[in-house]
Amino acid sequence: MLNFIDGGVCAAQGFRAAGVHAGVKTHAEWKKDVALIVSDTECAAAAVFTKNVVKAAPIHVDLRHLADGKARAVIANSGNANACAPQGEENAERMCAAAAAAIGCKPEEVLVSSTGVIGQRINVEAIEKALPALCAALERSVEASDAAGHAIMTTDTVKKEVAVETTVGGKTVRMGGVAKGSGMIHPNMGTMLCFLTTDCAISPEM
Repeated sequence: MLNFIDGGVCAAQGFRAAGVHAGVKTHAEWKKDVALIVSDTECAAAAVFTKNVVKAAPIHVDLRHLADGKARAVIANSGNANACAPQGEENAERMCAAAAAAIGCKPEEVLVSSTGVIGQRINVEAIEKALPALCAALERSVEASDAAGHAIMTTDTVKKEVAVETTVGGKTVRMGGVAKGSGMIHPNMGTMLCFLTTDCAISPEM
């Protein structure tokens, strides 16, 4: 039986999140546009990606970083999709490296996602500059998941977030997530982001 609970991506034990304004999307400081989700320890990680032959730079980076089925963090931004853009993979790797340096892990332990305008160079310098504030805001709370959820929104009219609690093998486990996606014309054409966390001990294959 699943019980709906509060907390989003922070509902599961061992996960913290944050969302801040970096200036990637707009100069309006009340609009968050960079999110960070961090596991306190190395964890099993897996992902599914678009089948479109045209893939944004972060996907190519994530495919490499997920080769060992492990990760520590996800850094994501709205305002720019880093797709079909100059220095795409280089800038995606820069985002991973900046996040890794801030939280104390290897760049290949960080995954990256971007959503927004296509074909323009991402302002990676603004994201790098925002990393100290982003890390300082990391916490395990309802508010932290809310901030991360708002930071990945583009044309969405509402934030998308959920968390559940259940029992597996006699132990209480939790799963939570945040997502964005609005007006998608086709699953392999639009930009949908979804991040899930769980404190259930499962393998990357599962």
